[in-house]
Amino acid sequence: MSTMPAAEKIGQAWRLHRDSDNDGAITMFKDILATHPESVDALYGLGLAYKASGERADAAKAFAQALSITESALSAVMQTSHAEGHQSGNDLETKFDDRYMMLSRMIKQRLEEVS
Repeated sequence: MSTMPAAEKIGQAWRLHRDSDNDGAITMFKDILATHPESVDALYGLGLAYKASGERADAAKAFAQALSITESALSAVMQTSHAEGHQSGNDLETKFDDRYMMLSRMIKQRLEEVS
């Protein structure tokens, strides 16, 4: 395993995927996930690399894991927001809920594409 920081590894893995080196990207994303198993960025990238390689079942599994983590994070953000007195489904004072709502929609779309 590389001693490169996770953020740099994710950037490198995305570059490999953009350059159509999906096998290299898959290897790099898996390397990241070995030490950061809850990385939504790595799981989403892994799903895209698998999808591009025609490995739909593996892509679906990666997207499903990313969705589970994202929905758990969104739920936690919403609970915190509610505890702080915000009643609506979108806390306009933070961007955390927006990020997780957007990620959830994107991942669901990708999951539908491979299912």
